[in-house]
Amino acid sequence: MKTLIPNVHIIDPRSPYHDSTMDILVIDGAISAIGKQLDPEGAKRWDLASGRCISPGWIDIRSQCGQPGNEERENYESLMASAAHGGFTHVALLPATNPVRDSRPHIEALDHLVSKLPVKLLPLGSVTQGIKGVHLAEMQDMLDAGAVGFPDDIGGLNNPQVLQLALDYSSNMGVAIQSMAYDNQLSPKGQAHEGEVAVHMGLSPIPSLAEITRIQRDLAIHTYAGGRLHIANVSSMEGVDLIRQAKAAGSTVTADVNIANLIGTEADIADFNSAYKTLPPLRSHADREALWEGLNDGTLDIIAMDHRPMDIEHVDCEWGKAAFGIASLDHAFGWFREVHSNSKALGQWIEAVCHAPRELYGLGKCVINVGAPADFTLFALDGSYDDWLTLGENRPDWSQNGRAVGTMLGNRKHSNL
Repeated sequence: MKTLIPNVHIIDPRSPYHDSTMDILVIDGAISAIGKQLDPEGAKRWDLASGRCISPGWIDIRSQCGQPGNEERENYESLMASAAHGGFTHVALLPATNPVRDSRPHIEALDHLVSKLPVKLLPLGSVTQGIKGVHLAEMQDMLDAGAVGFPDDIGGLNNPQVLQLALDYSSNMGVAIQSMAYDNQLSPKGQAHEGEVAVHMGLSPIPSLAEITRIQRDLAIHTYAGGRLHIANVSSMEGVDLIRQAKAAGSTVTADVNIANLIGTEADIADFNSAYKTLPPLRSHADREALWEGLNDGTLDIIAMDHRPMDIEHVDCEWGKAAFGIASLDHAFGWFREVHSNSKALGQWIEAVCHAPRELYGLGKCVINVGAPADFTLFALDGSYDDWLTLGENRPDWSQNGRAVGTMLGNRKHSNL
């Protein structure tokens, strides 16, 4: 099968064709040629692409799907539709489902899922059995079945010995253990960032201390045990500083920041709109600026969408009963561009959602060059979408300045227009 992608502006800092406008010829799921005015015999033109930007396909390293167990929040079909709408060709799914994805059969079931959409779901397995934080799950079995990483999410790695054992056990597997930068034991009833807004609203605080102490602990255990450690959900300036210092001292730790914490601040929750209730919470303006600084200097490697859709019952209720999390896949790129629309920030987006996620999960390189797999996101640097394809009702109303236009994975294409 031949597809000609004409007149696209290539945005890929790792590609020799970066910042140039070219035609791309795809044959049987791989890039066959890149050049000007290509006219191959028998190729179908993807005219949607003309005049747009193109990059390697975007990857979300962490999303929650309700299926199995809570399909009213999100199912595989709606999640893949939301991902394609947002420009993502790969989405890694958290294991906190019902039942928990903590064994080989659960991984195989997801790894074998096929869709007509150009979206690949990547299975994440839990570090511990049932995400209970007691006994290690069979990580090697899950890895052999297709798991790409191992997070336990909130509370699962509270026991420091469990993290030590997980890092030690996985050290020869080449896979990262993901630890959330949050000690829920320090703020078990916390509802919002510890700041003026929470005080004014009368909400129980979630202090930055809950992040600082967890990162300090995890870095110390990593130094002792070895293995690969990825710190997830960094949200505070102190957290960024700790990781920056660790990397400067030679640590191999990697880290991510949620898209919500790059976009919003504690001011967004002032009217009790639970669509902005996130964990970690939206923090101060100074924290948000520190996160952008960390992204800029390489302290933070990846932007996670941390898509956690919720049904109306868990959104349209009083703040204390509302679930944490936002729906983010549909509009993340537009939000990002609204905050910083310069070319440097665009390059950071490509690095943080294309290349670094592939390195974290061992997916292989995907640089726009001859011979590379056809794994693309088409996007525009302005405009916005009003529609959502997620089932989640926790939808922030942040402004947008850019949108995904289409995606291609192998021979499968999708258009948002």
